[in-house]
Amino acid sequence: MVITVSLPAFLGRSEAAAFRNQLLVALEQKESIAVECASAGPLPSLWVQLLHSAAASATARGLSVTLKAASQECRESLRAIGFDAARSALVLE
Repeated sequence: MVITVSLPAFLGRSEAAAFRNQLLVALEQKESIAVECASAGPLPSLWVQLLHSAAASATARGLSVTLKAASQECRESLRAIGFDAARSALVLE
């Protein structure tokens, strides 16, 4: 089963903490995660780190974290920090 979560409208620190908890719950339940980010703009570096960390944890458990319908701005912010889809545990759909 895959749990789908959406990025919040505002990507601040307190939202990151709440989102991180959602990711941890999904991983504890041994579920892969799909992150709906069609309406997301550029991702702040804190959020990119959060997603990469969750993806690495998921991979270690035989699960995955997938970004679904990533907006162009979202993809550009990932590229700007050197995101390499071939070497990352984070999956772009």
